[in-house]
Amino acid sequence: MTEEWRLIEFDGLPGLETQAVYHAVGLAMERYDDIENTIIICWPEDPYVCVGYHQIIEEEVDTEYCRENNIPIARRPLGGGAVYLDSGQLFYQIIARLDSKILPQNVAELYEKVLQAPIDTYRAIGINAEYAPVNDIQADGKKISGNGAAEVGGGRMLSGNLIFDFNFDEMVKILKVPNEKFRDKIASSLRERLGTIKGFLDNPPDKQSVKKILIENFEKVFGVKFRITNKFLPKEQEIVDELLKQHESEEWLNIPLQRKTELMEKRKVKISTTTQIFESVYKAPGGLIRIFFEVEDEYIKDVIISGDFSAQPMNTPELIENALIGTLVNPKHIYSKVAQVFDSEKIDIPGVTPEDFVKAFELSVKDLF
Repeated sequence: MTEEWRLIEFDGLPGLETQAVYHAVGLAMERYDDIENTIIICWPEDPYVCVGYHQIIEEEVDTEYCRENNIPIARRPLGGGAVYLDSGQLFYQIIARLDSKILPQNVAELYEKVLQAPIDTYRAIGINAEYAPVNDIQADGKKISGNGAAEVGGGRMLSGNLIFDFNFDEMVKILKVPNEKFRDKIASSLRERLGTIKGFLDNPPDKQSVKKILIENFEKVFGVKFRITNKFLPKEQEIVDELLKQHESEEWLNIPLQRKTELMEKRKVKISTTTQIFESVYKAPGGLIRIFFEVEDEYIKDVIISGDFSAQPMNTPELIENALIGTLVNPKHIYSKVAQVFDSEKIDIPGVTPEDFVKAFELSVKDLF
């Protein structure tokens, strides 16, 4: 018998709510036994900036520009990088119970399976899409879909988009950059690397027709039958309302900083002849790793890890941070501690290995002694 899933067509939603709805389903699955495996299709009615779960907002986003232009900032419960989002993107959000056999537990395998449906959809409208590990879809060398995945509450989830149009100018303005010349370089690179349906097709189809194809492809790829609705259960809507308040709170927006407020206040300051603060930014295949760390007498006294990677479990940065405190600033010692945490906590970061964290530290520690 074919398994039945719920498919919710919300279409246009207030921008910040598009990040709360799939989060709510994951939490509902943890609280209640009757929440079905679900796919949500929606798009934001109004623009906003969305940062990944492991990112420090002030390091990635020009918060002053966003404030002056009334662009809200949201933190999603998934990894990935900062991005400007508006009605030019159609979101697909898949949330399955943790015991579901449809979605693979391995994050890389999860991406590969789920992204087949949007790939088939792009191809159906005339765009030669292909899977670009770890979590992207590309066509003619350009990224045409960004995706994030995690276990949240009682659900395993993946959220991604079909990009109909993209506001390149606004995206460049919301990013924090060292100077305007660098901003110009980002603008040029972004237009070269990111593709849209509007850019590929002379007569692009509308969202509703593409959405219909996408839904059909998810049914085929998952081997399920959808029961379509356009609303939540009342108890799910209550969770959405809770999350909207939480997502606007300083605690949620500053999750990484909550762990290490004192360290961030010390950054880039030489405290004494034996104690210093360092910063490293390293681009691993699976995402950017940003590390601030305090060294005292050649040992790591404190450290905070952020970045645009996707990690399972969600508290992976904190687990690695705790393991590294008290470790000699030496590549072999750092590798040993990080590898031990990867093994003991069954850490899964597609495209990021313990060696990548060592390389991130080495960018700074090579000049220490």
